[in-house]
Amino acid sequence: MRSAKKIAILGAGGKTTALTALAQQHRAARVLLTTTTHILPVHPPVCDRLCIDPDAQTLLEALSQPGITCAGMKAQAGKLSALPPDLLAQACACCDWLFYEADGAKHLPLKLHAPHEPVILPDTTHGIIVAGLSALGKPLAQAVHRYTLRPDWAQTPMRLVDADIVLNCVLDAVQCSGLPTTQLTVLLNQADTPAQVQAAQPILAALHAQGIAAYPAQLAKNCDVLTAICP
Repeated sequence: MRSAKKIAILGAGGKTTALTALAQQHRAARVLLTTTTHILPVHPPVCDRLCIDPDAQTLLEALSQPGITCAGMKAQAGKLSALPPDLLAQACACCDWLFYEADGAKHLPLKLHAPHEPVILPDTTHGIIVAGLSALGKPLAQAVHRYTLRPDWAQTPMRLVDADIVLNCVLDAVQCSGLPTTQLTVLLNQADTPAQVQAAQPILAALHAQGIAAYPAQLAKNCDVLTAICP
């Protein structure tokens, strides 16, 4: 049975920007934009169709034509939660691309993952890990979601984020994703200043040494780096 290419977006510091940019780059195809956890709904004109609490007929009709369909179930605080598994399976058989957000970060630039995170779908084609370099120089407590999962970090909440902490957050996402490194790409987003670009270099080198594709990015200004990941 034919099935969509599934691309997971995880981490922090630019996931939503990456998610919507990827969807828009593939707008000529049939695209489903959704989540396995929670996401804010994406409204037209960023997407072409928004389906909240859809039944099978409504969702499959939306996906029968080219364009971006954002879909999910109504959740608290105006967010959408994951589609029921049976409905998602039907949708995957109808669309060409599935782009989904696999975890949350409370709008912080970095995160550590709880045991239930991220939620990666079976047969996911690729995972894109995003990490925000705006965290550099900020206290752990103000920059890293779930920083208390690391006991040493929990004891020093005012420790300033450096390149080593960014790298540890990225490697946490790599491990927790459960995906082979060949199916992962890391984007060090918010590389907006010369200092941030310079600080990114040892992180990139460490990731490359482990066989992980990694790039600096400014997703708020230019998403061309995503084109090579999902051509």
